[in-house]
Amino acid sequence: MKTIAIYSVVIILSLLFVQNNIYAQKTVDVKVVKLQTSAHTENCKAKIEKTLAYEKGIVSSELNRETQILTVTYKPNKTDVKKIIKVINDLGHDAAEIVE
Repeated sequence: MKTIAIYSVVIILSLLFVQNNIYAQKTVDVKVVKLQTSAHTENCKAKIEKTLAYEKGIVSSELNRETQILTVTYKPNKTDVKKIIKVINDLGHDAAEIVE
């Protein structure tokens, strides 16, 4: 009977510790940048979005073909705006940050 009570207490305490560890995980900050690009075709859009998907620190990217504005969500501890612009320039497109 005592062993069952001891096991029950150990299980309850271990569940409490696991629950605290789950809530204690760090949240990763992300930033959003808007870039004016020279991309205007569906192929340009696909090439830029696909390339950025494989870049370290990029969470998501979406190019609006009508306005040629690329919206990129990224992790600032992994990459920065200059690196993102360089990737787009290396693909043969102009890119400049839109400062609001």
